[in-house]
Amino acid sequence: MSNLAVLLAAVAFGLAAPDLGAQGSYPSKPIKLIVPVTTGGPSDLVARILGDKLSSALGKPVIIENRPGASQTVGAEAVAKSDPDGYTLLQAAANMAINPILMNDLRYDTVKDFAPVSLTHLTPYVFVVSEKSPIKSIAELLKYARENPGKVSYGTTGPGSPQLLATMLLAQITSLGQMTEVAYKGSSAAHPDLISDRITFMIDPLAASAPHIRSGSLRALAVSTPQRNASFPNVPTSVEAGVPGYDFASWGGIFAPAGTPRDIVMRLNGEIGKALAAPDLRKRFDDMGLVAKSSSPEEFGSFLVAEMNRWKAVLGGKKP
Repeated sequence: MSNLAVLLAAVAFGLAAPDLGAQGSYPSKPIKLIVPVTTGGPSDLVARILGDKLSSALGKPVIIENRPGASQTVGAEAVAKSDPDGYTLLQAAANMAINPILMNDLRYDTVKDFAPVSLTHLTPYVFVVSEKSPIKSIAELLKYARENPGKVSYGTTGPGSPQLLATMLLAQITSLGQMTEVAYKGSSAAHPDLISDRITFMIDPLAASAPHIRSGSLRALAVSTPQRNASFPNVPTSVEAGVPGYDFASWGGIFAPAGTPRDIVMRLNGEIGKALAAPDLRKRFDDMGLVAKSSSPEEFGSFLVAEMNRWKAVLGGKKP
């Protein structure tokens, strides 16, 4: 590949041209990994597990900083406006692809202001209710919703959140009527109300709900993907549970600010790939209901654009 082609590829994905001196001295101080949600959700759990691996590999602490709010845009904006030196990173989720479609007041450009580093995981979701709830299956949930219009409430983590879109998809496929959304700052913030049966149900990341499912405080009705999850083999898929055509999963990945030197991005990408390939990390992800998945920066950038186009087609560019 010519030097010009390398430069154009770097610019296309928000990366600065290679700086041959950067990688040798990087990192020389702690790295901040910003998580735009509260503690306990998939992004937070992934950041902490991956952060430990990266700290060991890079020889410098990776400090996790939770900055929830505004459908994850508070944390994302902080990274977008940070110095592009590799010391401030974002552990992002699928909201990165959805927010530009649903929000007109973003203070950053999702494509131009970030340098994709790597995918980190895929996130299956699960339909959950309180163990106190009389609802024991998807069929019973749908029956209850149809017989009690306006009385069903469901948890989300705000506008454009995967939980909201997953519930919208359910409503569209099953022709459900009015339900009441109750928005929280994160899955962990929603769990007390869900466990206490103050909200009817939630389509939650399996990683976030898994501890409560195992403890018995939440009841899993079905997983959102076409395949059963290896960690919860007795939980049926949504299709098996009576919702033909339902298929929903989220994802996560790491971004740096646009302009971050290419060799720093590649250093991070390489270490993330090694960490995600480690058997102990993959087992921890499996135990949480996550699927470890790495990528090249270019693959991640293309994936992000494809996701933005997919949701724009689904939502018609309109706020739900």
